[in-house]
Amino acid sequence: MEAFFIALVPITLFLTIGGVLVLRPLTKRLGLLMEASAKARGSNAEEQMQIEHMRLMIETQNLKLEQLEQKLSFTESLLESRTSAFLAAKPGVAPREMS
Repeated sequence: MEAFFIALVPITLFLTIGGVLVLRPLTKRLGLLMEASAKARGSNAEEQMQIEHMRLMIETQNLKLEQLEQKLSFTESLLESRTSAFLAAKPGVAPREMS
């Protein structure tokens, strides 16, 4: 029985060293693959945040443009009414073409 245990020590040592030599490169590559996958997912989340930020900026600029268009329309209508009132007061003056 004692001889069995003495023979078991080198076998265990041999299997342990063999397992480390075989499994270490595999687990190292698996770890690198998992790290690359996590970075890819992280960059996707970062890209999504950037896209959302850009979308919000575009919406804001669109609202500002709409407000500017409304102000311009209001100003043009005021100028038109003022011009028509001026022309109504002076019947001999011909209206000018606006370019």
